[in-house]
Amino acid sequence: MIESMVTAIVHTIADELTGKAPGHTGTWSTICLADIGDTGAAFVAIPQIPPRNVTWARKGKWLHLVKVTFEKYFMHELKAGNSEPPYDKCVLKALGIKRLN
Repeated sequence: MIESMVTAIVHTIADELTGKAPGHTGTWSTICLADIGDTGAAFVAIPQIPPRNVTWARKGKWLHLVKVTFEKYFMHELKAGNSEPPYDKCVLKALGIKRLN
């Protein structure tokens, strides 16, 4: 959700600087991966605030490995300068999650 809001803000600022009417809004969709010691938790909520259309949550040791793997992937993409890699777009699209309305 934070990435969605920041993307909307950046597009809105760019629109205002070029004289266009702002027309971007973020979504309230959220994905969370949490590391809890030697286990982990994950949830998806679309939108984050009830009433929700989609909710999914899991907890387990396998999610700890998912979190560690994702952190390594995320840091690699940031160092490479890719803020929104094609793979991320594909996964989010498959989950039905959009960054902007």
